[in-house]
Amino acid sequence: MKRIVLYDASAIDRPTREDLHRLASLRLAARRDGCELVLTGVGQRLRLLLELTGLDTVFTVEPGPPTAEPDGPNRQAEPEQPGEP
Repeated sequence: MKRIVLYDASAIDRPTREDLHRLASLRLAARRDGCELVLTGVGQRLRLLLELTGLDTVFTVEPGPPTAEPDGPNRQAEPEQPGEP
């Protein structure tokens, strides 16, 4: 039975190529040790980057509710309330 290593990726808010390199290195090390690396806490930006690079087929991502991205492109401004400056 293969051991599972969980990696909490929730701290990766704005993923960079260095983040992808680190994740790929961790996955390789886990596979060499006979383990499966499972990413948890994956935010929308990291999930999108994994999809765009094709790495979503390489990594196992624990399903979960999508995390909110506070300043994402789909964020809408809240309407002003009457009487508020």
